[in-house]
Amino acid sequence: MDILIVEDARDQRMMLAVVLKKQGHRIFAASDGHEALGILANHSTIRIVISDWMMPNMDGIELCEAIRKSDIGRYVYFMLLTGKSDRQAMVDGMNLGADDFINKPVDFAELNARLNAGIRIIELKAALENKIQTIEKDLESAAKTQARLLAKPARIQQVDFNWYFKPSRILGGDMFGYHALDEQTLSFYQLDVAGHGVSSALFSFTLNNLLREDGSVPLLKESVSEPPFYRIKKPDEVLISLNNQFQTQPEAMLYFTIAYGIINSRTGSVTLSQAGHPAPLWLKNRSCTIEKIAGRGVPLGMMPAMTYDNITINLQPGDRIFLYSDGVTECENGDGELYGETRLESLLAETFDHSIAEMIAKVERNLVSWAGSDVFMDDVTYLVLEWQP
Repeated sequence: MDILIVEDARDQRMMLAVVLKKQGHRIFAASDGHEALGILANHSTIRIVISDWMMPNMDGIELCEAIRKSDIGRYVYFMLLTGKSDRQAMVDGMNLGADDFINKPVDFAELNARLNAGIRIIELKAALENKIQTIEKDLESAAKTQARLLAKPARIQQVDFNWYFKPSRILGGDMFGYHALDEQTLSFYQLDVAGHGVSSALFSFTLNNLLREDGSVPLLKESVSEPPFYRIKKPDEVLISLNNQFQTQPEAMLYFTIAYGIINSRTGSVTLSQAGHPAPLWLKNRSCTIEKIAGRGVPLGMMPAMTYDNITINLQPGDRIFLYSDGVTECENGDGELYGETRLESLLAETFDHSIAEMIAKVERNLVSWAGSDVFMDDVTYLVLEWQP
C-alpha cells in the first residue's frame, strides 16, 4: 500500500518510514500539511495518510479537512498521530474526517494492526465502487432500452404525435405510447408508475408492452362473431382490466396513474378515461381556448373492483390534446414553489401559432428556467396529439 507520512519531526518521520517499508509498504513523506497536499495531488496511488496532529503552518486536523474538501477522485484513509489524551479532542477529530488515531509514542504492533484494518476498509470500498460502476452501466443499458421503447414522433392516420420525456434519474416510471387499432382508430396513453428507479421502470416496461398489444392479449380488442369480427374496447373497460390485473400488495406500492384514450382519425371523436392522472388539456384551435378533460378514478392497482368514466369530445381540425405527468405541475423552483396548472395553461395559451415541436421546446425551456436546472426531482413527461385531417 502507498502511504504518506506527514510529520514535522525528522527523526519521527524517518523512523515511521523505516518500519513501514519493512512491512512492504511504499512510503512518501512530508514535513507539513501544505507539502502533503502537493504530494497527494501528484501521486494518485496514495490511499493512506498518517499525520501528526500538532504541526506548524497546517496541523493534522487542518490537513484532514483540506483533503476531505478536495476533489482528488479517491478516498484517502486518514490516521492522526497524537499525544493528546483528551477524549473530546478525538471526537472532534473524527467529526472533522479522521478515520483513526494512534497515540504517541507509537506502538508499532498497534500501528500495523490499525493499518491492516484501514487497508481492509479501502479494499472493501474499492470492491463496492466496482459493483456500483457495474450497476450504473446496467442502468445505462436499461435506459437505452427504455428510450427504444418510446414511440417515435409520427403522423398516423391524420393525427400528429410528439412528446417530451425526461426521467428524474437514469430510469423513469413514466411511459406513453400511441398506435393504430384499425384503419380509423388510434389508441394513445400516458402513465406514471408510483416511485422512481428500477422497480418503477420495470413495471412501466410491462405496462407499455401490454398497451402496445399485438393482438395476442385481448386487452384493447375482443373478438366478435360479426364483421369486422372484433370490437375495440372502450377506455374505461381497458382501465378496469388493468386494475384487476395489477392489484398490488400494500408493501409494494406499485400502483400507477394513467390517461388512456382512443381517437377516430376520420371524425376527430376522442373518448378518454383516467385513473388518478392529471387532467389532459384540450387546446381548441379556432377559439384559442384551453379546456380540461377532467375525469374521475383512483390510480390503478390501489383498490379492487373500481369503475372509471369515459369522456367523449369532438376535435376540430388543428385541435390538440396535451397529456402530462404530475412531474410537470409539481416541478419546484428554488423557493419550493410548484409550477402549477395555472402557469402551464398560461404558457400553452401562448403556443396556438406554434408547431407541436415548438410548443414542446417552449414548455421544456420554461420548466428548466423555473427549476434552475435541466435535472428534475420527478419524471417530467408530456405527450401532444393534433388532429389535422
